[in-house]
Amino acid sequence: MTLNLDDRTQYRDHCVDQFVGRHLPKVSPSEYDSAVIAGNGIGAQVFAAQLAKHPQFAGKVTIVAPPLVESRRLINGVSLRGLAADFISYALGIDHSTLLEVIAGRGNTPVAYRQTASMAVRGRDGVRFTHRATWHGSRGNGRSEPVIYGVRNSRLVGGIRELLTDSSVRFIDEKVSSRDHLRGFAAGDKPLLVNATTIPSLLGTTVGKPKQLVLAVQAPLMPSSLKEPAEAATAFAPLIRREGIIDVGYITPFSDPESPRSTWYGIIARVVDADSGFDKEREHRIMVEELEGVAAGMGLTMDDPEETLAKALVPASPWGKIPPSQPGTLDLKRMYSGGAPCYYADGMVSSAIGGVVGAQAIVTGNDPDTAIRNALRPYRWHNFLWWIETTKIPLLADMLMRVSVRTAMAYPHSAGLRLWRSAA
Repeated sequence: MTLNLDDRTQYRDHCVDQFVGRHLPKVSPSEYDSAVIAGNGIGAQVFAAQLAKHPQFAGKVTIVAPPLVESRRLINGVSLRGLAADFISYALGIDHSTLLEVIAGRGNTPVAYRQTASMAVRGRDGVRFTHRATWHGSRGNGRSEPVIYGVRNSRLVGGIRELLTDSSVRFIDEKVSSRDHLRGFAAGDKPLLVNATTIPSLLGTTVGKPKQLVLAVQAPLMPSSLKEPAEAATAFAPLIRREGIIDVGYITPFSDPESPRSTWYGIIARVVDADSGFDKEREHRIMVEELEGVAAGMGLTMDDPEETLAKALVPASPWGKIPPSQPGTLDLKRMYSGGAPCYYADGMVSSAIGGVVGAQAIVTGNDPDTAIRNALRPYRWHNFLWWIETTKIPLLADMLMRVSVRTAMAYPHSAGLRLWRSAA
């Protein structure tokens, strides 16, 4: 079946409707008449956009956060999964093309229709790649459904806000300091207070210290003389086994109006135990060298790394049960986060799904905590298994990758393609 652009958008929206409906068991009046949201990231704005589409919340959805400052530096995620674009476009009432025009620039479509992988081995003469094979998409050019777009996170956040300009969502440029502070911005008498910030205790919830941390380095990449494993419309995952852990790389097509020379993007991520006594500076230095080596092996170089290269150390979230949101509140970011960020390219899709499902749960009188956690359970499972493979059995994973990539990545990765690619 071949779909034209309008048909594809309608089919994507239909699939989102079906997905959301599976996680909302009842329909009853909402106990809230408004919502006020701390934070302006992807999840926050998607939640606001979806909620504001319903008449009872029109003009009563408020986002409170400091003004967005865009930067060429690649802070936060870059990998916009095709399914994430489905959910974001659904909430905004647009198609993929409109979204991409705003965030990637007119005429730019930094898309991959399939994903390949191999081990990457560092040596004196640079990085050598073992046999590469496809683990998402077909062995040829892949299916027509986008698996991933590569865009700068802050441009995506800024673009969503631009697309919400004519909506009824209100924006207040201020940093929220407490639950009472946030409550003061509510536009109704029975507001839902939403925490979509990186401060889990903002609304009074008590959370424990993280058991795992993620180290990551990422940068936009310029082509010089492209060579395999670089391939058009294809994402590549180079895996580097080092000191008992696999460092996970991801190289994808990319577009950023602020870095027009860069048509590729690269990241290296590593999960460590929080109490392992690791040396952050040493790890970041080695990982930058790994990224440079992988890029060089593909005929790529970093684009103005002094302005664009980012180094991060971020906490991992629990894969299992977490404390519920307090009455009258929704800890949105905590609910849609699950596992180790940065190294499975699942952050944007989790925030987009969490935003839409959470908003619809509020409108239909369902518990948003339960709806979001249930909807994202498969993503946490995939993330958990990837952590097992890369930190608990790295030697076995390395050996399997050298023997057969398709076998090594069969479950859950290849089997879970529907979790990542666009519906059409």
